[in-house]
Amino acid sequence: MEKESKLVVVKSNEVISSSYRLSLNEQRIILTCISKIDSTSELTKEQGVTIRVDEIKDLLVKTRSDTGSFYNDLKTATDKLYERSIVLDGEGSKRRWVYEVKYNHTEGSITLFFSPTIIPYLSELKGNFTKYKLENIANFKSAHSIRIYELLCQWSFIGEREIELEELKKLLGLEDKYTYRPANFIRRVIDVAKNDINNHSNIHLEYGLRKTGRKITHIQLKFDMKKSKKRKKSAENTGNITDFVRNNEKLTRGKSEWEIKRLMNKK
Repeated sequence: MEKESKLVVVKSNEVISSSYRLSLNEQRIILTCISKIDSTSELTKEQGVTIRVDEIKDLLVKTRSDTGSFYNDLKTATDKLYERSIVLDGEGSKRRWVYEVKYNHTEGSITLFFSPTIIPYLSELKGNFTKYKLENIANFKSAHSIRIYELLCQWSFIGEREIELEELKKLLGLEDKYTYRPANFIRRVIDVAKNDINNHSNIHLEYGLRKTGRKITHIQLKFDMKKSKKRKKSAENTGNITDFVRNNEKLTRGKSEWEIKRLMNKK
């Protein structure tokens, strides 16, 4: 697969804030396809997006204990994806993610054709969108972790957000689940997402809970972007240069940063 660090998912914020539920494999197939779309250009309904088994097999979760091929796993997830819908307008109007799928058996690939009513939210995006690297969700264990991560990316300029549990459940397609036991929702969805996000992504997440009366009704999310290794290394280098200049004042006086680095390498 093309290096995940180079693949960027770009979605309209309306899609991220919509209500839908996909399995982990279905999410990864959709996101891999979206990462291949040029979000600044027009995508027509006749233009399919093709993914090969060798591109996505590292992202697929084995769902059977037998020795079935990755192509069969991809096909099984895609068959289910063909039936999936998304509620975008808040009025209950459902739209299919894809309207056609082609199975290219000899090539070991699958081509998805996004529905015309979905395409505007994936291409020709000039504003009100969120983007992130595919690698940031590649190792998540839960499909809900991906959805929550996307919401955090959408809210990243704020760094915190309080949301009603029922609203979050609706976004995740879980409105009919955990009705009487919000603690189970916290343990099985929120805690799993927190672990996935903190261990495998570029975001650090903490959360708190708020009660209305005796019932947990809201979750308070606090999050920020982790410092990248590159930034950490840069900070370390800056500190090393400062120490070197302080200890070699005469030697470094009047010299540029590039010249000082050369002197440091000679030491």
